[in-house]
Amino acid sequence: MQGTSRQSLAAVREVAAGASAVATASVATDLLSVAALLGRESSLRSALTDNGASPERRRSLVDSVFTDKVAPQALAVLRDAVGRRWSRSRDLVEATEVLGAEALLASAEADGRIDAVENELFRFGRALESSSDLQIMLSNPAVDDDVKASVVADLLDGRTEPETATLIGHIIANPNGAPVSDRLDDLIALAAARRQQLLADVRAPVALTPQQQERLVRALTAIYGQPVTLAVTVEPDLLGGAVVRVGDEIIDGSVTSRLAAARRALTQ
Repeated sequence: MQGTSRQSLAAVREVAAGASAVATASVATDLLSVAALLGRESSLRSALTDNGASPERRRSLVDSVFTDKVAPQALAVLRDAVGRRWSRSRDLVEATEVLGAEALLASAEADGRIDAVENELFRFGRALESSSDLQIMLSNPAVDDDVKASVVADLLDGRTEPETATLIGHIIANPNGAPVSDRLDDLIALAAARRQQLLADVRAPVALTPQQQERLVRALTAIYGQPVTLAVTVEPDLLGGAVVRVGDEIIDGSVTSRLAAARRALTQ
């Protein structure tokens, strides 16, 4: 998002935070459903972000389309959002999606399940990474997005928190031109931000002992200046050491990486 859209999202977040504090998860799913609709309907999206029309006119359009179709709290969020300026019409889609995801995460947090949701999002990303068949199916443009979402829903059925299934189902049915892995990373980042913690993606050849995890948490917390939680994946091919990713930063201390560097040095 460009500056104007970022400012609008920051402002409407305050309205959404108030709505999610008093509403159920249905408000979140309403916002995600609206984001999906706006993603499909370019004419509606354009009309709701037309800076040549008055905010009152755009709010009136929201009322005519969504009154009695979404919860009152969700409608209040939408009315506030369309009353603001957006650099691109697509930014309204992204903002509505973010607000819906954050409201769903707030609902999970209120029930004490946000840790589980974040971990399940992460685990699904790892499962996707390790399954070439699933990757091929999800990246195949010939397969309808709703069919993809249905396949994944069957895979997740009864195995995750409901918020996890809703979020994953939404990003697969509404890819918005981005890889599923990137969309998952965005959701994980939202969950981590909600918990006011950084998530460290740790890959090691064997499971880390509690003492090793504690030392790594202390070290990473000291580096980044805020609490860090670990998501550890065992990858025997690494041979030794570990690879740690926090956000866009990667700390590669694996034996495999050092061997590859040695091979490159010998061939130069």
